[in-house]
Amino acid sequence: MNNYKSEARNRGQNLLIVEGKHEKDKLFWLLFQCFPEINISIDDIWVYGTNIYMLYEDIVKEYGPEWVKDDIDLPFVISKKQNMSTLRYKEDFTNIIIVFDYERHDTNFSETKILEMQKYFVDVADMGKLYINYPMLESYQHLRALPDNDYAERKIPVSLKPGKKYKSLVAKETVIEKSVEFPHRIDDLLNQHLGISDEHARKTLCNAILSLSNDCSIDDDIHNILEDAVGAETLLTIKNQLKDWLVKLGYIHNSQTYWEYMRILFCQIIKHNIFKAKRIQNNQFQIEDEKYKVCFEELDLVEILTKQNLLSRDAVSGYIWVLNTSIFFVADYNFSLITSQD
Repeated sequence: MNNYKSEARNRGQNLLIVEGKHEKDKLFWLLFQCFPEINISIDDIWVYGTNIYMLYEDIVKEYGPEWVKDDIDLPFVISKKQNMSTLRYKEDFTNIIIVFDYERHDTNFSETKILEMQKYFVDVADMGKLYINYPMLESYQHLRALPDNDYAERKIPVSLKPGKKYKSLVAKETVIEKSVEFPHRIDDLLNQHLGISDEHARKTLCNAILSLSNDCSIDDDIHNILEDAVGAETLLTIKNQLKDWLVKLGYIHNSQTYWEYMRILFCQIIKHNIFKAKRIQNNQFQIEDEKYKVCFEELDLVEILTKQNLLSRDAVSGYIWVLNTSIFFVADYNFSLITSQD
């Protein structure tokens, strides 16, 4: 696996190419907040807007059917397709990270095409590195407990389609969603119920609330944050609502901020998925903590995809192992980010 810092070239900004706005606005926004050491801005994320099979066709259109033998410039392909005012090239970027869903249910699905993409895009500091989520991005939330030992065997039938059915399944089973959605719940409360339409003002208030870590002074702290923004007649109700949310999530009882709590939570999610990837690749899930990094370094995303293709081939009895590899980019960037929380 690549370590971004050791292999990075001084060429400019990092680039993260994702499939849709959910990836940008929810998962990666939150990851960047929780791991500020990662030198990627939210403005460095490009939303491609469709799936990996359409990206494959765009590459073929630009480079021909033998594209795997060529030197593919993915930023050029995408900036040209999206009619950006300025064409961009891979030499403009230090690292290129590519995140897409497996989506076997898609009518354009092709085992051959997605395998070609996984084999080709392997170098974050050159053509880019591809991370595939199985079956979709929402797999990072598909934990029913923490720790979740049953995650080792979690899979879904190929017959579970379209993708919205998997999203519904995750929503029913996850213990992660409420924590991930918490900043957006606060923003909605401030916007829709309190009428604070100024985005910058909401962001400032939201960050102040998420930075609280003292449960003994929570009433006074929330009061002080909101008193100039909320009318006296609604302040008590809103304060009690926010206090209830904070108490139920529980992190404030441990003298943690939301960001500290979520950083630890993401480390657990990443660890579950590293071990799950090892289980798919080598039929081994329980791994000693001292072998955690070695386990990660031995992962082969091409081999994992090959097995996923094989096991999901039968439309009736086939299945897909639930696995999120997009969050591996944190470990690839700097593995110590996820072990420092142990």
